[in-house]
Order: sequence, then structure tokens, then C-alpha cells
Amino acid sequence: MRRAPALVCSGARAAVVERGFAVQRLTSDSNPLFRRWLRLSASSRVIRELRQTLAEGLHVAQTVVECGWPVAAVLVRRGADAQAIERVLAPLPTRTPRFELAATLYDRLCPVEHGVGLTLVVAIRDAAVPAASREDLVYLDGVQDPANVGALLRSAAAAGIGHVLCGPSTACAWAPKAMRAAMGAHLVVKISESVAPESMQAALAGTWIAAVARDATSLWQSDIPAHPVGWAFGSEGAGLSEAVLQRCAARVAIPISGAVESLNVAAAAAVCLFERRRRLLRVG
Repeated sequence: MRRAPALVCSGARAAVVERGFAVQRLTSDSNPLFRRWLRLSASSRVIRELRQTLAEGLHVAQTVVECGWPVAAVLVRRGADAQAIERVLAPLPTRTPRFELAATLYDRLCPVEHGVGLTLVVAIRDAAVPAASREDLVYLDGVQDPANVGALLRSAAAAGIGHVLCGPSTACAWAPKAMRAAMGAHLVVKISESVAPESMQAALAGTWIAAVARDATSLWQSDIPAHPVGWAFGSEGAGLSEAVLQRCAARVAIPISGAVESLNVAAAAAVCLFERRRRLLRVG
């Protein structure tokens, strides 16, 4: 018969031993650790200041653990599927701090309403802006929804893009909602944030292409050069800024049905990047 968890210490953050790991139980929203995580969940400034973010979900957590990405803490919602979570966390060092949060506390941190109940506190990594890159790049200009940023990072990783540059007005690429949407892409794609348009040309040894909604060459008929290219994507509403457009040698548009006005920026990026990949594979 399974024994009840052994009490190790008492107090507001009582610790228990479960499956060989010390787990601290948090029930008060005045706990300083919880307040720190709550700030991470709500503020891009705090994410950059503390150099940490929240990664929610089994798949993202599994990718983090398998890649050996630094994990500062494990946060589990009370009542979550313990077996599924333990399978994901098994490779983690036993010294990694683990916390069981009351449901009401965990739900205040979680970027989705019906998550699996597992969040990792992980380090963020900013990459330096490349110099004369000979590999394709992506530049995000004013993409303000972190979920769109994350989805775009996921598409970029799937299309073989190794480095994404985020303009100053683009949402924080490391926001919890971006982490959730990217599904582990942060671990394989280099990300440079607050990159001014003036840095675009020096970053790439090739040609920048602007993806726009209309008044441009069709993507299908466009002459995408064989040498490295950079793809610039803007917000669905405002599009690309004039400062970015001035640094692009070509503009392309995706032919779409008249039933809709435009594509979501993450969907448009996926179309462009995989059209590029299709052509490269055909040539190769």
C-alpha cells in the first residue's frame, strides 16, 4: 500500500517528499516566489529584467528538459495528472526546485485557461544580431500579439530558419503566450529582440523581401534569389513600417480569395517560408 507523503518541514510552504522529490506546497498569494512568477506572467519588462520566463504545457516542458535548457523551478497545479507530468520531468536533476500550487494560484500564472497543470520557470537567451548572415533570416515588425510571435517562431523553425530578428515594437518573444504558441521553437531558433530597421541590411549578406497584403508581385511568380534572403513580416492591421519597407529590395503578396481581406501574420509567414523551402528543395 502506498504511503502518504512524508512531511519534511512545516510552515506556509510545507514541503513533502513525493516520488523521491521534495515538493513545496504554496497556498498563499503573498508568497514572494509566487509574486515573482506572477510578475513574469504579466510583464515583458520583468522577463527581460529577471532573464526568466514561464513555459507551460507538456510538449514545451518535454522539449526544454530534453534539450537540457536551464530550469529554475517546476510549478505544478494541485490535482494535475501526476503520471504524465513525472514522465516528462524524469530526466530533470533531483535538485531542481518543485512547487505544488493551489489551483487558484496556478491559474493566475497560466497563459491558457485549460492547461495541463505544468509550468517550468526557465532562462531566456538573447542572441546577438548576426553580421552579414549567409543564411535566411526573418524580421518581425510591429507584431504585437505574443501568440502570433510564438506561432511565427514555430513556422520559422519548421521551415529551417535559424535566426529571427524582432523589431522594437514587436511583442516580447519570450512572453508565456509566445512560449506556449512556439511549442519549443525558442530552443532551436536564435532570437534577437529590439532590432532597429537600420540594422537589417548589415545583418544579412543578401536581399530583404517584404511580405505585404496587396500591390506587389504574386509570391508564386516572384523571383526569389538563390542567395540568402530575409523575410520581413508586419502586423496584420498596420503592415510593415516605411522604415522596414525602405530596406527591402522586393515586395511579394500571397494571392488569396476575395472572401477574406488578409491572412493572419503567422499564416502568411508560413506560406512564404515554405514556398521558399519548396523552391530550395526543388533546386537541390
